[in-house]
Amino acid sequence: MLLLVLWSAAPVPTTGQEVARATLEMRTLYAVYGWDSPLGTSVLRGMDRTAYPVFYGAPVAAGAGALLTGASPGPAYRLTLASAGAVGATVAIKRLTRRPRPFYAHEAITSRSPEFHEGRPASDSYALPSGHAALSAAQVTSWSLSHPRWYVIGPGVVWAIGVGVSRVWQGVHYPSDVIVGTVLGAGIAFTVHWLRAAVTPSAWQESTAAATAPLLPPVHVHISF
Repeated sequence: MLLLVLWSAAPVPTTGQEVARATLEMRTLYAVYGWDSPLGTSVLRGMDRTAYPVFYGAPVAAGAGALLTGASPGPAYRLTLASAGAVGATVAIKRLTRRPRPFYAHEAITSRSPEFHEGRPASDSYALPSGHAALSAAQVTSWSLSHPRWYVIGPGVVWAIGVGVSRVWQGVHYPSDVIVGTVLGAGIAFTVHWLRAAVTPSAWQESTAAATAPLLPPVHVHISF
C-alpha cells in the first residue's frame, strides 16, 4: 500500500528520453528513490549498512555456533553453499546482461551509496541482478529452511526486503534487479536444501524429522464437557 501511494505521487521526468521510459518500473524507481521521510530513509540506510556484516558474518557465526553448542554443522554448511552460489550466479549474470545502474543511465538520479560515485566507470559494475538482494534472499531462505520457525523467518524476510528496497532508494538498482536477485538467491537456497542429502557430508546431516520440522509448534487443545 505504501509503495502504491509513493508510486502515484512520484514525479515523472518530463523531458526527452525519460518520458519514453516512464514505465511502471521507472515510476516505481522514482517513487522509492524520491522517498524523503527522515525515519524511512534512516531505516533504509541502516538496512544497507547491515548487509555486508551479515553477508560475511552469518556463515561464520552459524559455524561457530554449531561448534560451540555441539549442533549439526549441516545448516551452516548449506548456508555457506547457498551464499557462494548466489554470489557466483550474480557475477555471471551481470557479465551477461551488462545493464547500467540507474544513476549512470538517468540524469535525475544520483548514487546515495558509498560504494559508487559519479566518476566511477560504468563498465566496472552492472545492475542486473542485485547482488545484495540475491545474497540476502539466499541466506534468509537457507536459514529458514534449516530452522523453520516464525521467529527466524519473520525477521529474516523483513531484513531481506529492507536490504533490497534500500538498493533502489540509493539509486544503484532498478526494482527488477532486486526482484530477479531475490528469486535467484531464494531459488539457489531451495535447490541446496532440496539436494541436502547429496551436498551435505553424511556426518553433518540432521535427522529427517529435524529437517522437516513444522513452522509453528503443534497446539494441543483439550475440551472437557
